[in-house]
Amino acid sequence: MWKMKPSIALSVHFTVLLLTLSSRGSSPAGKETFSWVTLPATANLTWTPCFDTFQCTKLALPLQYSDPEAGEAQIALIMSPSNYSSNDPNYLGSVLFNPGGPGGSGVSFVQELGPYFRAVIGPQYDLIGFDPRGIGQSTPVLSLFKSPPEALEFYSTYPQNVNESISSFGRFYAQANILGKLAVDRYPTIAESVSTAAVATDMLNIAKALGQDKVNYWGVSYGSILGATFAAMFPDNVGRFIIDGVFNSHQWYQGDWSSSLLDTDDALTAVYDACVEAGPSLCALHDKSSDLIRARVNKLIDSLHVAPLAVYDDSDPSNISFGVADYTVIVLQIFQMLYTPFASGQVIFEALAALEQGNASAIWQGSVTMANDVDLATCNFNASQPFVVGFLDISAPIACGDIIADEDRVRTSDEAKSDYQRMADASSTFATTWYPLSEGRCAQWPIKAKDAFNGSFTQNTSTPILLITNTHDPVTPMVGALNMSSGFTGSIVLQQNSTGHTSLSGFSTCTAEAIHAYFANGTLPAVGTLCQTDTRIFENPSNSSGYTGVTITPLKRSAEDYSLGEAARALAGSNFLAKSAGFFGRRW
Repeated sequence: MWKMKPSIALSVHFTVLLLTLSSRGSSPAGKETFSWVTLPATANLTWTPCFDTFQCTKLALPLQYSDPEAGEAQIALIMSPSNYSSNDPNYLGSVLFNPGGPGGSGVSFVQELGPYFRAVIGPQYDLIGFDPRGIGQSTPVLSLFKSPPEALEFYSTYPQNVNESISSFGRFYAQANILGKLAVDRYPTIAESVSTAAVATDMLNIAKALGQDKVNYWGVSYGSILGATFAAMFPDNVGRFIIDGVFNSHQWYQGDWSSSLLDTDDALTAVYDACVEAGPSLCALHDKSSDLIRARVNKLIDSLHVAPLAVYDDSDPSNISFGVADYTVIVLQIFQMLYTPFASGQVIFEALAALEQGNASAIWQGSVTMANDVDLATCNFNASQPFVVGFLDISAPIACGDIIADEDRVRTSDEAKSDYQRMADASSTFATTWYPLSEGRCAQWPIKAKDAFNGSFTQNTSTPILLITNTHDPVTPMVGALNMSSGFTGSIVLQQNSTGHTSLSGFSTCTAEAIHAYFANGTLPAVGTLCQTDTRIFENPSNSSGYTGVTITPLKRSAEDYSLGEAARALAGSNFLAKSAGFFGRRW
């Protein structure tokens, strides 16, 4: 029985489902002794060797900038040092990274992909990943659930699709109420201390601790909101600044996600078009037209909505696996494929072709439902650390607390349904799963951030910003980049002519060269630049050996051993964005 690798179909939401790079607080087996848990936080940056070639530290900052008595936040940072010393004229400072989320670990982002970022950016910078407050190795940690059984009780019934059954929307609304009450009763101070504005202020303080006046930055997905917020709050401190996969920050602070799916259906059509072009030897669902492929996929979706299929694998009697492939599973799998179609499109289409033959194993294996339930049911977590089950623990306090609302923040059931319908007007298929994991999670969130953003996105920044957008991005449509660019004087929008979430989802030497030039000497691409990709979504023979390039295996090579093209290809083949966008899952 052919099985999809579990790492392929992790999950999506703004660009960290199952960050298994390293367990929270300790080094990998066989490495030098290093512990995040015992690493002290200081008011300045005291770097400690960690993870072979990196350096780590924790920076002590106020938990709330508006209330110095509220406590302390300890921000974890990891650095891949520049080849040049700080007094060398070739040294250009540091670049901060954010992988999205909200809830993505910048520490893991740089630790996992640092050599590739180095090849794209060059040797002149220190590359620094940081875990935003409440996330990953930073403390205090956002953790709404006390134990795996409690989390399993909540997540096993939380609707990942509000159209699965007649009661799905009502159940989602009820559980959103529970989530808000847990935050109020258990961690109200932490929940109101993790705003995007607070993290932007942290970025400025990191730069100051480094002795640098300006912040150089590369943020993707939600990282575009963080970057835009920083630029709005501190326009005179903007260095070389890239925001990629750009969400409309005006709408973010209104809690309005209705435009996020504007390009989603077009993104799926683009994948269908690629399948038609690739031919039957490369695309398992090949047909004469995109409309015919769409009809076949819609038939599968409708079929599983009415009659889910059992999955039962007893090939190993000592380890029998089973589950149900239903409407939610297939919609989620297709939606998450749209995040990284170059990395996962081919294997998902093979799974859909198998489903047409009555074999649901491939579409179910590795699904969010399977991965999350197995981990929670087996108590697969680090018992020595606070239990953090995943996406809603971390993302809701940030996204919902950011919303600017003077009136009652809680939506009635009818108001929530109206919000959902606005999103469904853009994509009726994918709003069903996107709404409860984006705008909907805030429907009954009562806590507003203490350090809330209250600024303007019309700014003349000290350095012009480079915004990057894909032609077909499933959750951050191109209009978001155009909207945000209109407010930042001198900024440029670079369009990558590809499908997927952020430019990192597709391999483009053109885009990589533009990023390199911008960080090297501040050169912006020409207005209207359109970068083509170097590869296609369907390139390998169907059913040849399954997809093998989903996760980058760290190589014992220096960054200089990678060409710009190799680095761009490796980033496009990584599943980090899919992990970063996790619907559910553990974060360490």
